[in-house]
Amino acid sequence: MSTQELATISAIDAWRRRTEEHHAQTIRARAGRDVPDLWSGIADNFRADPRRADDPVVNLVSEWLRPDSTVLDVGGGGGRYALPFALKSREVTVVEPSPAMVSVLQQAAKEAGIENVRVVQQTWEEAQVEKHSVVFCANVVYGVAEIESFVRKLESAASDIVAIVAYYDAPLSMMSPLWEAVHEEKRINLPAFPELLSVLWEMEIYPNVNTLPGAARQTAPTLEMAIQFARHFLYVEPGSEKDKRLEQVAREVAVQTPEGRWTIRPAQTRPQACVWWRTADSPRGSG
Repeated sequence: MSTQELATISAIDAWRRRTEEHHAQTIRARAGRDVPDLWSGIADNFRADPRRADDPVVNLVSEWLRPDSTVLDVGGGGGRYALPFALKSREVTVVEPSPAMVSVLQQAAKEAGIENVRVVQQTWEEAQVEKHSVVFCANVVYGVAEIESFVRKLESAASDIVAIVAYYDAPLSMMSPLWEAVHEEKRINLPAFPELLSVLWEMEIYPNVNTLPGAARQTAPTLEMAIQFARHFLYVEPGSEKDKRLEQVAREVAVQTPEGRWTIRPAQTRPQACVWWRTADSPRGSG
């Protein structure tokens, strides 16, 4: 879609078109191969210490939590945020469709001795849940085509606060240079925080915005594992011509960190934002 075309349509329609074009490009790259669970085989990489004290997102949201709070984590994955929240609230409900992510979440909760987390293994669009004090959604919205209804459902499930975390650029955009080299076409990147803010304004939601430092981009213990991670998200079959192109470009751009780990993407952090607002029935008022 051209810049001129984007200027003539609403923020919500622009978001929908961009995500649909991205997904269509992904389907072509898969060449008919079904991917029932994108996170299968890599979900364990998304674990984190539930008791960490240096996570800016955890620290921000924790300010809103009380012992009697309930938290709904939409797209909660392996519990990166749900488990820390569970330590500070009465109960956390995680809506997560990926079997691989749910398995990691349940194992991590067991290891940490956390028993006040329940799972709804469905997409957010399918899930039926009761109201929670805080509705939280981190790094999920990028690929949601029907963003307006998705956000409205988040809002309807919250009795106090809705919080959405998104990076300034969609995480998968870090693969775009490799995509272009492997698939020989320019990657259509998903929308992210700047576009989300425009969508919310168009919905007449005027949120608070906290800009936060982002996490360092993922690295791997070996170059071969870094390439395997890229292969997964580029939908490249091992041994194919595309795989040969991936191997070549990956080895050209690979960087070893001072800690001895490997990345084939820039290893610097990138900013993220938490946009949040209080609902109409919030006991703490608006703002």
